Amino acid sequence: MKFFWLLGLMLAITSAHGVVAEQNSPTVFRQEISTGWVFREASTREVHPATVPGCVHTDLIVNKLIPDPYFGTNEADVQWVGEKDWVYQTKFTVSSEMLGRQFVDIIFKGLDTYATVHLNDSLLLRADNMFREWRVDARPFLRPGENTISISFRNVFGETVPRYKSAPFELQAAANNDQGDPRVAMYSRKAQFHFGWDWGPRLVTCGIWKPVVIEAWDAFRFGGVHIVQRDVSRESATILSRLDVVSSSTQSVAITITVDGKTLASERHVLKEGSNSIELKGTIQKPNLWWSNGLGSQYLYAYEAAVTVEDGAFDTYASNLGVRSLKVVRDADSSGTSMYVLLNGVPVFMKGANYIPLDNFQNRVTKERHKYIVRSAADAHMNMLRVWGGGIFEDDSFFDMCDKYGILVWQDMLFACAMYPGTDEFLASVRAEVVDNVKRIRNHPSLALYCGNNENEAGWYSWGWKERYSPEVQAQFETDMRRLYYETIPSALREADSSRYYHPSSPIAGFARKPKGDGDTHYWDVWHGQAPFEKFEENVSRFVSEYGFQSYPELASIEKFTVPADRDLNSAVMLSHQRCMADERKDKQFGNRLIKSYMDRYYKEPKDFASYLHISQVLQALGMQTAIEAHRRNMPYCMGSLYWQINDCWPVASWSGIDYYGTWKALHYAAKRSFTPVLIAPKLDGKTVDFYIVSDELAPLKGDLQIQVRGFNGKVIYNKRMPLTVLPNTSRSYLALSKKRLLGGAREDRVVLVTRFTSKRGAEAENLTYFKYPKDLRLEKAKIGIKAKKGNEGIEITLTTSTLARNIRLTCDGADGFFTDNYFDLLPRKRRTIIFRTDASVENVAKNIRAVSLADTF
Repeated sequence: MKFFWLLGLMLAITSAHGVVAEQNSPTVFRQEISTGWVFREASTREVHPATVPGCVHTDLIVNKLIPDPYFGTNEADVQWVGEKDWVYQTKFTVSSEMLGRQFVDIIFKGLDTYATVHLNDSLLLRADNMFREWRVDARPFLRPGENTISISFRNVFGETVPRYKSAPFELQAAANNDQGDPRVAMYSRKAQFHFGWDWGPRLVTCGIWKPVVIEAWDAFRFGGVHIVQRDVSRESATILSRLDVVSSSTQSVAITITVDGKTLASERHVLKEGSNSIELKGTIQKPNLWWSNGLGSQYLYAYEAAVTVEDGAFDTYASNLGVRSLKVVRDADSSGTSMYVLLNGVPVFMKGANYIPLDNFQNRVTKERHKYIVRSAADAHMNMLRVWGGGIFEDDSFFDMCDKYGILVWQDMLFACAMYPGTDEFLASVRAEVVDNVKRIRNHPSLALYCGNNENEAGWYSWGWKERYSPEVQAQFETDMRRLYYETIPSALREADSSRYYHPSSPIAGFARKPKGDGDTHYWDVWHGQAPFEKFEENVSRFVSEYGFQSYPELASIEKFTVPADRDLNSAVMLSHQRCMADERKDKQFGNRLIKSYMDRYYKEPKDFASYLHISQVLQALGMQTAIEAHRRNMPYCMGSLYWQINDCWPVASWSGIDYYGTWKALHYAAKRSFTPVLIAPKLDGKTVDFYIVSDELAPLKGDLQIQVRGFNGKVIYNKRMPLTVLPNTSRSYLALSKKRLLGGAREDRVVLVTRFTSKRGAEAENLTYFKYPKDLRLEKAKIGIKAKKGNEGIEITLTTSTLARNIRLTCDGADGFFTDNYFDLLPRKRRTIIFRTDASVENVAKNIRAVSLADTF
């Protein structure tokens, strides 16, 4: 969402002097100061070209002053960058037209983090919060012609270490995260993941990470617009437009709200000097409702608010408007306290993942990358992403894509896995950052809820932090927590957006004797606790907002940050890209040992490095499939499953389903199958198999259920077909059969249970279930036939196999592209056709495509 200023007057400014002109209205001139920037290390005079928006690391990379921190072990060699002070500067020309305006402001959309700004040698601003937007009256300091703006960034450690040393008590943080000594991340309002995490590097950036804008105006300007929806139904929707208009004087204006070009509301108002809060009310009849992915369309109305004075000068605010009702329902019931999303009157199971920043260097994140990750979520049948609290408030382009593809957003406030200060100064800064960012994102229909923090209350009460302190300090810090998460943030939200549910902490249940039936939980006994995957079945809460398992990227991705000699799990390079450590970060093999322990439990020993990568991914996918199916089977008791995590911020072994380079891992393909709208999820319970079917559909599905047991050679051992009506928006066991009856004397290690539902309207669901762990299956190496031909959506790849082929992984050397399915199972006597979207020729693909199955990795 953004402001548009029409009827443009172009300022006479050359781009070489730092300002890019934009279209403006007779009321407002607005331009970005984006060119001509240079930077230097503060103790030197040597300057180099800089990119704004940007950061010091990428500027150093472009100028060949440091190597790529993501390659090899270069990260360790560039730690000095975050310990230095840096200066950015540019010159820009201001026209007499601009200086003739009554007000001239400079808006700093984002300064990372401790910055002192001078304009023509006069102090303009001191900034100390990466997440804030700073608007400063610049008119007294501007002069006709050339002007100089200089921004000095002080290194974060010079600010935070003294605070650490002078604090009344030491604040705790999860040992894997802030990877410095001492840990000081929590003393600054800066993205916490910059200091390192158990999936991310320690690259402590600084710089002008968002645009710098100069804005000149006379009569009035928009201070903000809040679109609030009331009484939404299929029949009508009430739209409240709450406008903040800043006026230079007392004046009469006409205000008009239009939706899709039609007038929704129109009124005259007299503005007083200063800020004016105005509310207009209108009704949309028979609205096109906005739905989450999979339930309907994501219709977006074109919304515009216009303010006009009698001489014809005007200003407009434009946005998309998705009409929907949305509530997070937290009602007491016989199992505790519910937690589910009610969208347009429909309870909706949330299917998705946790989202971290797409890059450690935000200037590398483009609209195209936002589109790719959100589209990938939608393609995997997800309907929610949780924007995690150790990162940033994402750019509008991320929310635009979520609006477009129907992905609801759980928005954490930016606190994660640590204790935070409770000083008045700190709380005031937090309040301002929340107001700034919530006002920016609040009109997006995809935005579902706000959450106060990630795991901070759980850390205090259940990670042993509380026990480290005296009773007096315990009482003081619990007061600090209440002030931050239960007073300051809610107060800021009441100002900026009181229309959405606020969840004070995640998890809210499942720790410190808080029953898991009372809300969302983070379940990490699988992985950190080394519990088997089967424990997912026993640990289901009302909403599981975190759980996960690690894997490595595929070999083609690893080749991008290594040389051949590095491609060994124990190499310095591979260990530097495996950040899950234990024992206060000293045990660099901890993550690899966890993967190996689970691999030994479920799979045979891989024969080489490439096979290890393959099995690490299918192992991860197996674990997450087990969890997702357990959560969905327990619908409506459980109404959310968000695994950790969908993406990476650099190339690394991690819990992600999509690696840094955008390659789908086996997990994301498995999530696409497990999050399908109609899921068959048989549950093996001792001697019985319960045939569960979960449906997200809002109407019953009539069709046929077929249950077969097949040998790995394709022979049918058991076959049953029955008519079945699948009930809408629920989970249910429709049939239970004994294993003995299903097997008919066949060996469990040589057969697969195949369950398929076909509805009369064409919807189809299929599930393959095995009676033994993968390592115990009697798999033979399959002869996989592959044919390629040109299709309408890409190259059609058709596969056949001589015997059961598990976890087939397709690759195509020398051809970049995307397989619509991968890491799948294939039975003999079946054909499987997938699409390979690539610019390569059919001939090239047919020559270079390869298929590797699980039996090839032993």
